[in-house]
Amino acid sequence: MALSNSFRNLWKEATFRKRVTAVIIDEAHCIDEWGGDNFRPQYRKIDELRLYMGQEVPFVACTATAATSTFEVIWKTLGFGSRPFWGLDVGCERTNLTYIIRELKYEKNPIFDVINTILPAVLDSNTKPEDINKSLLYFDSESVCGEAIKVIKKVLPPHLRGLVFSYSSTISVRGKTAIWDNFKAGHFRIICATDAAGMGCNVPDIRHTVVFGVPKFPKSISGVVQRWGRTARNRNISGTCQFLVPKWAFRPSAENVPQKPETKRSVKQREGIQPALEKFINLQADGSRQGKVCLVEYVT
Repeated sequence: MALSNSFRNLWKEATFRKRVTAVIIDEAHCIDEWGGDNFRPQYRKIDELRLYMGQEVPFVACTATAATSTFEVIWKTLGFGSRPFWGLDVGCERTNLTYIIRELKYEKNPIFDVINTILPAVLDSNTKPEDINKSLLYFDSESVCGEAIKVIKKVLPPHLRGLVFSYSSTISVRGKTAIWDNFKAGHFRIICATDAAGMGCNVPDIRHTVVFGVPKFPKSISGVVQRWGRTARNRNISGTCQFLVPKWAFRPSAENVPQKPETKRSVKQREGIQPALEKFINLQADGSRQGKVCLVEYVT
């Protein structure tokens, strides 16, 4: 939008430029994650705005996850370095969240791995909407989202089936806003979403966020943490963040020696995981690490 022809004409207007005090780029990690391929190549061209604004108008980039490699891409793309630069790292510690990484059992329909953890133990005609904790479930595609919704609705009593909804990039802007508004108001309690569910999501009382590592594995730990970051934004409540991955993502440990040797295919698949994410998944297999660990060690 900022680089569209109509917006370019606006940037050329001196009266408009005089009113601009700063250019803010929120979710700046998307410059790296989405700008490097055919999805959003324009993100790598944001520095063109400096041709209109000059060096006097500050550019501000905000993100919750910026590994060193991502920071370097942001730095280069936004043309930092020619003017004084200030960086502020507030950290990503969330003491009200519990993180769980476990093996995915039902790869064909992964909702079966978590349905008992996100729904009340008793579901009947007396169950109220507020008895169901708000949950945000991340799937790889719209079709998998659809299958998950079918399963959840079959489990729920008829009067609660309207509480489950899907979210994807194909929905209109107005539709996306309506979904978040209904989710925030409690009219929806479970959202089955693709990676499109991120920007614009500011629901403070999400209790469960689940990321499924099939059929495509997340590209980076930053992607997983970004999704987890939607959980329990109200720091007065607790939330659970789950990451379900195939068996091959786990290294054999001294405590869990497999009965059969690993296949070459499993080893190769695990080698394809981003190193920081692979290390985070296999904390338990790393005998040198005991007790609590800091998530920021793996995101930076």
